Parts: sequence; structure tokens; C-alpha cells
Amino acid sequence: MKTSVLREGIAMIAMVSMLSGCLKSPDITPPDPKAYVSIMHLAPTAPSLDVFFNDQKVSNTPFVPGNVTVAYNAIDKGAFSIKFKKVASDSLVAEVPVVQYDSLSFYTLFIYNLQANGPAKAVRIKDDFSTMLADKPYYRFFHASPNTGAVDLYIDNVKMESGRLHADNTTSDALNKFLATTTTSISHTVQVRLAGTQTVIASLNNVELQARSAYTFYLRGLDGGSGTSELSLGLLRAVN
Repeated sequence: MKTSVLREGIAMIAMVSMLSGCLKSPDITPPDPKAYVSIMHLAPTAPSLDVFFNDQKVSNTPFVPGNVTVAYNAIDKGAFSIKFKKVASDSLVAEVPVVQYDSLSFYTLFIYNLQANGPAKAVRIKDDFSTMLADKPYYRFFHASPNTGAVDLYIDNVKMESGRLHADNTTSDALNKFLATTTTSISHTVQVRLAGTQTVIASLNNVELQARSAYTFYLRGLDGGSGTSELSLGLLRAVN
């Protein structure tokens, strides 16, 4: 199985153009449409990871806890497993079992800790942008801090999500859907508060949300953590 190399950054997609009259053969086959994958390593107590499709390594650089790909990466369609191994070893940390990746479909691979010092798990989420309208930005929220309790998500002091629990999106696909926002301002403040309180535990300021764009807010790290495990709020815009 041929795969494209995953990179942390914007995927470079080669475009092939054909000048009329320069090629005599009419049998030029266009490249197969690709599937698209994004990786979110949000398991704060897991090691840095190498990524394998079946048994073929496809990552150039290690995925450090808290890091996400900033864009979807194009891959060949097909059925295969995706394995996450400790860097420079054969130690399996988490795995998405063999499943089909369809052309022109988008997927998020979400890696999380079951508990603060527990094993890591990986799930595949199929991302659906088909219902998005042109006049609104869309968002979803992932709670990936294993030692932080229930939280509320606010955008511009309006409660958007209530009582969200750690990794609750892994058992409820409704929480993986992108929802329209109702705000009309240009610059936004986004806050995560302890559920039912005004206590802000992570925030982002001056956030620009564009119409017909999809954003994932994610709470990462550990309560009381530092360095790569510091508790913080991240933002990922869906682009390829």
C-alpha cells in the first residue's frame, strides 16, 4: 500500500497540469482521489510517537504530546490499521484497528489518556462538513485533560457547552459534530471554566472565527501540569 508521508504542518499537494496539444496520448489517467487524515496527540502522559500505516512508518518527525497536525494530510484510500509506537522503538502505545479510509473523506485520529497515569487510546472520527452554511463559523470541543473534572465552554461569555467530561466525545459521536456559532463579532474570547462556576482554567483571546470554517477547540494537558503537559486551550482550524 502506498501512503503519503505525514508531516506536522500544511500538506504539500502536487498538482499536475497538462498543456493542450503537447501530449499525443489520450490515455493519461488522473491521480486517484485521496483520503485526508488529521492527528491530535492529546494524551499528556503518553510518550512521543511514531506513526505507522500497518507496519510502514509514515511520520517524518515524532508527535509530541499536545501536538496536532495543522492541516489534513492526503493519504491513499484503502483499508489499513494505524499504529502509534513509542519513538524509535517497537513499543505499541495505541492503535486504530483496520478500517476503510474512503477517497474525498476526512478523518481525525484522536489520541488520549484513559486516566492521568493510565494507558493511551486512539479513536478515529469521521469529520462531516456537508451541512455547513456559508454565513456562520462552526466549532466543536474536545476535553482531553484526564485529571480535570467537568467543564463548560464559553465563547464571548455565552455558554456553548455544559458539563463536558474527559474524552466524552469518544463514546458519543454527536459530540464530534461541528455546530454553528451564533456570535457575529470578529474577535472572540474563548474560555473553559469548571462546570457550573466562573473559574476559568484555560482561555484564548483575540480568536478570529471565519464563516463557513470549522474549528476544534481542545483542552489539553493536566491540572497542575507543566511543559508539554501544562493545562491549556488549543484551537485547530480544519484546512487541507
